Amino acid sequence: MTMTDFCDPKLTLGSDRKDTRVPSLGVLSLAAILCENGITPQVVNLNKLFRDFLEYNGNDKPSDLLTFIVKHITSLSFDILGLSTICSSYPLTLRIAREIKKFNPNVKIILGGPQASVVDVPTMKAFPFVDFVVRGEAEDTFLLLFKALSDTNSSTELELITGITYRKGIEIIRNPNAPPIFDLDRLPLPAYYLDPNLREYENFSLEVGRGCPFNCTFCSTSEFFNRKHRLKSPQKMIEQMKFIKDRYGIYNITLVHDNFTANRKKVVEFCEALLNCEEDFFWSCSARTDQIDDKLIALMAKAGCRGIFFGVETGSNRLQQVINKKLNLYDAVMRIKCADQHGIKTAVAFIIAFPEETKDDLKGTVNFFVDLLRFNNVEPQLSLLAPLAGTQLHLMYKDKLLLDHIYSDMSYQGWKQDSSDIEMIQANPEVFPNFYSIPTSHMGRSYFKEVRDFVVAMQARFRWLHLALLQDSGDILNVFDKWKIWKTSRLIDNLYSNADDIPYYNHRQFVEDFIEFSRTYYSNEMAREKRVISSIIEIENLFLTPKSDLAIESHEKLGSFSLTSFPYKSQGLHVARLNIDYKELIRCLRDKKDLKQVPNDNVTIAFLETNREGLEIDVRILSPLSEELLNMCNGSCTVSDIIFKSSLLKAQVNGIPYEKVCYFGLSRLFEQGLIEVSSQPIKLVSNTNI
Repeated sequence: MTMTDFCDPKLTLGSDRKDTRVPSLGVLSLAAILCENGITPQVVNLNKLFRDFLEYNGNDKPSDLLTFIVKHITSLSFDILGLSTICSSYPLTLRIAREIKKFNPNVKIILGGPQASVVDVPTMKAFPFVDFVVRGEAEDTFLLLFKALSDTNSSTELELITGITYRKGIEIIRNPNAPPIFDLDRLPLPAYYLDPNLREYENFSLEVGRGCPFNCTFCSTSEFFNRKHRLKSPQKMIEQMKFIKDRYGIYNITLVHDNFTANRKKVVEFCEALLNCEEDFFWSCSARTDQIDDKLIALMAKAGCRGIFFGVETGSNRLQQVINKKLNLYDAVMRIKCADQHGIKTAVAFIIAFPEETKDDLKGTVNFFVDLLRFNNVEPQLSLLAPLAGTQLHLMYKDKLLLDHIYSDMSYQGWKQDSSDIEMIQANPEVFPNFYSIPTSHMGRSYFKEVRDFVVAMQARFRWLHLALLQDSGDILNVFDKWKIWKTSRLIDNLYSNADDIPYYNHRQFVEDFIEFSRTYYSNEMAREKRVISSIIEIENLFLTPKSDLAIESHEKLGSFSLTSFPYKSQGLHVARLNIDYKELIRCLRDKKDLKQVPNDNVTIAFLETNREGLEIDVRILSPLSEELLNMCNGSCTVSDIIFKSSLLKAQVNGIPYEKVCYFGLSRLFEQGLIEVSSQPIKLVSNTNI
């Protein structure tokens, strides 16, 4: 038997929101049940196959991913193929199943997972190559079905297996739902050892519970896992975490449960037991902001919690009631702030384009999103609504869905949809509702889409400017509207063609255009605190400075600092002189203070890009001496030469010989990464010669 599982492969194209280098939890959990019963399946990690496809350079490389995957699977020996399904990759999953069935018509195709579970009957009507769907929690059901299919002497009748949908001649039979598994402690640990890519993982996922007692209109969790909240015992959780650490050397663990903290008593017991076990673990979880408090957050942080996913969904009090989320937004901010203060990284999810959403609702969500950028450890996320199959919203609007090709990243994260997928989606709206759209009453979906792209791009490239524009204007949506008018007046097209086929808001061109808009329009026509906004724009503009036509010739870069080495400015270093107090500016942004409070000052700031994309930056305020020394580090003089030239001007500082002061200053610049050193003088050569 072969079992496969994967996320949408396009997630890895230009997106860092998901990491496909984690074990496939659902399939490995079912594999563990089979192994426990003396059956060892073959597990295929399709995420890994996708990465292999991208990296494969052989002359025999197939032209498309589907062919590559099918070639690999058909090289194996099996008579049953189990495919786990999620909404975003469901079209590709079905195309894989179809090709496998063509290759070997005798193979039994079994689908499971969240998507197939809720669209089982329409799937089997539309795609005759699918033999079975295992719905919902599958550990008990799948084992019974496997035994019925593989053992001709089995007395198990298909009619008696709850939770399956199957064919009986030309008829599709849907048996009653299987009951939820209440005793989760009895389930074995996922069969991580069956994943051949185990050594690549730095983080494991561990399911610790199921079910959410809430019933949000857009969410599919309660449909798949039932509304009965269940948690493993604290003892079982820690036992399994210890096993993972001892066996695989992994101590970073994602605790999988949509609402981990709903049972506060059990979470407290878990944290206290974790502290008493005297072993270090780092873990993350998901929670609602109204199912956690400051005291619990502090305990979780002490017990090793390093990440929490919060679904706030909307910054509109009105929509909180409409979508049945019903969070108190002030309390939500307080919980997020508390987690930030404890050093817990939080992802905070929002959704826009609800059918009833007004511009005021959208304004509330966008402002809430941007306001979170003032916290060090918070990364907000923004998605368009998708009508996930089986949700209340889907059932309410299923006869009104539109295929406008404005895809939501709740269900799809790629930039382009495969043409074969589109044909399948167009022909089967009941099977693929997540690729369709619910009509919006007050604004077009294209407007919501561009707002989403704009806000997310600003978050990635202009975090402090984004926040400053909110505090200065009080309304990011109004800034967006003005930007949109300005952009249109300059004939800038969101979908303009570029050699890399990169969407406009992911392209450097957007960054350059928005800086120009900020400088020429916002600063002059909209800014209340032009002095402050202009300084922030000046900082952002540093990172747009075109690279010189000259580059440093290949040389021996030294790891240690000495009098005979040749210091030069680090690549990715940008220096600016500002006329405002930079520290006070950042404090005002973090604390939501009036930007008028930022005093004037003359200060030199060094900004050092610490990764290739320039999205992580170290900031240093330079003293006059540090600035003077930095300017002399051009790669042509040794440390001794620089000290000699500087000491001609001064004899000492506060009684300390100036030579010692300069040496200390240069060594600090080196320690801070602002300068690097070479064993020989640095030469500049044309970029074209490198």
